[in-house]
Amino acid sequence: MEEEQRRMQSAVYDVLNDIDRKCLRTLQIQMHQCAIECCRDPSKNIESLEVCNENCAKEVTAARNYVQNEFNKWQHRIQRCVQDCGDAAMDKMPSERNRSENELNKYIKEAEGCTSQCFTKYITILPQLSNKIVDNLSNKKMQ
Repeated sequence: MEEEQRRMQSAVYDVLNDIDRKCLRTLQIQMHQCAIECCRDPSKNIESLEVCNENCAKEVTAARNYVQNEFNKWQHRIQRCVQDCGDAAMDKMPSERNRSENELNKYIKEAEGCTSQCFTKYITILPQLSNKIVDNLSNKKMQ
């Protein structure tokens, strides 16, 4: 199970780096350039400078929130899949009184195998999720 989690973390890390390189860094550059222009304007007082900087950061903040929301939905789908695996194993188990240690281990292994399939399934769809996120960020369609 630890190997599956490492595989999942590595896949997510790779996808997030890809999204960062393709979209988020450009937005961050634009944000910083905008903030520089805010700071260069001698007519701005402290309050208007702060508002200007906040406005510069809006697009980056929205993009990060969008990415986080998409990954939260993806993670929730994994959790539901894993929960279904556990529920299916529990449904097959006899009552505690009639259950042997071997049977218990059998159902635990079955649930772990099912969980591994969940991880594989959702790692496999990460490229699609990444493409969708990059496309939406590139076209500023972040809902």
